[in-house]
Amino acid sequence: MKDNLRNEKNKVVGKIKEKVGDAVDDNELELKGKLQSIKGNIGSSVEDMKEDAMEAVNDLIDKVKDKKNDCD
Repeated sequence: MKDNLRNEKNKVVGKIKEKVGDAVDDNELELKGKLQSIKGNIGSSVEDMKEDAMEAVNDLIDKVKDKKNDCD
């Protein structure tokens, strides 16, 4: 949950920095904003992959338990 909030914050703050940098013609601020947005997007992708991996592992554990119960 904490990571999800951090990722969303990075996306929003990054977009704001990007827009402000563009508006005031500050290329460095615009670039920092883009990078912060990208950081948030990557973080979200990693969180999604972690959730998918945990779900797959839990499914595998359930299948092993079911097979074991069938053998008993």
